[in-house]
Amino acid sequence: MRGIYSKGGMVTQRVALELCGVAPGERIPTVSELEKSCEASRGNIQKALSYLKEQGVVSLESHGQNGTTLTSIDYLSLARSCGRDHLVGVMPLPYTARYEGLATSLFTLLNTRGLRAFITFLRGSEARVQALFDGFANYAVMSRMAFDDYAAHGYPIEVALECSPLTYVGRHVLLLRDGERTDWTGARVGIDESSVDQCGLTRRYFAKADVEYVPVQYTHIVDMLRAGVLDTGIWNEDDVHIRASGLSMRPLDDGNVRDSNTRAVVVIRTDDSLTRSLIADLLPRERVEEIQREVMDGKLMARY
Repeated sequence: MRGIYSKGGMVTQRVALELCGVAPGERIPTVSELEKSCEASRGNIQKALSYLKEQGVVSLESHGQNGTTLTSIDYLSLARSCGRDHLVGVMPLPYTARYEGLATSLFTLLNTRGLRAFITFLRGSEARVQALFDGFANYAVMSRMAFDDYAAHGYPIEVALECSPLTYVGRHVLLLRDGERTDWTGARVGIDESSVDQCGLTRRYFAKADVEYVPVQYTHIVDMLRAGVLDTGIWNEDDVHIRASGLSMRPLDDGNVRDSNTRAVVVIRTDDSLTRSLIADLLPRERVEEIQREVMDGKLMARY
């Protein structure tokens, strides 16, 4: 590849990024349109297109006055032409086999043909979305429920991959110090405002009850219940720490919530067409879920 920091290399990167948003069979922007969007001369735009074709990054078919159609594209080669050789993802803390399986899927499938994949772990969907906007991460993993909440508030993010139900969590449950309790008047309820799922489920469940909401980090809910600081709290049944706590559990019976908050999604910024294309190309949903199941069943060692 030509030097990415040379003038020609920088124009090639810009043109490659423009082509990321074009699907095979669609018309690419005209040279005049690329001149404006890439802020480059006509000659350099034409050289960039010729270079991408010669390197096998794209195949183009001219239709005269009807423009030029993209007939094929190699997104990994395109990423290299853009100066991108890695992807960074952010996920929930890997405290369950389900999360470990999902991390293993992403790490395994994205580490391919010279592309390097890195995963870091951040507590709370709020921190993971912020990592996207700060440029720290290329994609973030969260529940469909969390994504829907951010989208409703106008965040410029989109779903690049949506998995089946039960890929994010098995189910959320109500944890109780007193398993017989049904009157929630005055109950001290743990709520983690940094987690859209935990916060949303908690407020929905106790919407008609006169309770006291106690701000917590969800990782502390079990210990605070056992210490008597809380009376109840909602969390993920997959967590071994919860299952070993001796606390009572009660399922949350809401089919609509169950589907959206158990379904994992991979989220990107709406302006990141390159990451969108790479994820669509490299992460077939069926394969992602297959690897996750193998880790959860103990047939494959987790690696991330």
